Amino acid sequence: MALGNIVEIERRFDQSQNDLVLQTSDFSLQGLKDMVDSEIIDLAPKYQRRERWEVERQSELIESFLLNVPVPPIYLAEEEYGIYSIIDGKQRITAVSDYINNAFALKGLQQFPDLNGARFRELPRSLQSALKVRPYLRVITLLKQSSPRLKYEVFIRLNRGGIRLNNQEIRNVAFRGALNDAIYEAATNDLLKAALKIEGPKSAAYQQMQDAEYVLRFLTLGGTWEKSSGSLSRSMDQFMLANRDVTNVEAQALVGPFEVALTRAYSLWGDTAFQRWDGERWRQQALAGLYDAEMIAASRLTDAQVLTVSANQDKVVQATKELFEDADFEEAVRLGTNTPSRIKSRIEKTYDMLVGLA
Repeated sequence: MALGNIVEIERRFDQSQNDLVLQTSDFSLQGLKDMVDSEIIDLAPKYQRRERWEVERQSELIESFLLNVPVPPIYLAEEEYGIYSIIDGKQRITAVSDYINNAFALKGLQQFPDLNGARFRELPRSLQSALKVRPYLRVITLLKQSSPRLKYEVFIRLNRGGIRLNNQEIRNVAFRGALNDAIYEAATNDLLKAALKIEGPKSAAYQQMQDAEYVLRFLTLGGTWEKSSGSLSRSMDQFMLANRDVTNVEAQALVGPFEVALTRAYSLWGDTAFQRWDGERWRQQALAGLYDAEMIAASRLTDAQVLTVSANQDKVVQATKELFEDADFEEAVRLGTNTPSRIKSRIEKTYDMLVGLA
């Protein structure tokens, strides 16, 4: 096989070796617990996965240490000198910290059943000492001087290796900053939570960070839907990467149109916003493709058009039902929804429908 430009290949290889700076250390559980307690390791929920291991799974991890069973390494990113965020391993570190702080009692142990019901302070002294002192966990740290581009690649490739973060969870770690904060603040909007059936922290959409991803979908498509190419997921990554260094004021300006569009969408569609008509009833679940179409279409209307059309909400709802009689529209909001042609098709048809009612 003939290779391309050898000099360029070697240059990129050399640059990669220099741009990603790693540090590997073996930590005791006490050491990790102390770093959490002193906030050297940031466990703030808005920057990491929202789900939390059940006590049985936390207990299983502690039992693994007692059995001397190898545990996968923890990955950290150095945000400032001496301050770290977690790329992968939040649940493991949380379980370690909580157990040594006596926050839960062991439950469901198979190999050490006599320890079920025991908090850390109730363990035999020898086991307490072993858990505190022995270096059970390997920690791999991406140091601050690493290239942001390569740090992002680490997040992506670790995920592909089976860490099981979804795309929004990866973005949440990879693109920390003012825009990420503004997106998660916007995601607390009561109308969005109602659409996604988010009733509390145990709701699936909340744990999977779908609320934040819906905000980002709109922000990304707002300026690119007419000329988008490639996958929407990749476009959302690129949007976050391009705006990762914006100020708080700039971030608020970027997110502002989302609040406006969401208010407009509910004034136009009411409780049926983002829901699919199946021929007999509205399906009581937000459909991402329809969300795109209604949010972008609503944002394109003038204030005067919104007032006129929202005054006839019943007509909007009926016209939307009729849109679902179009097989192409139905496919555009349900199947292969992130392709450029279907994004453009569903937005244009929804917008034309609204303009026709103005």
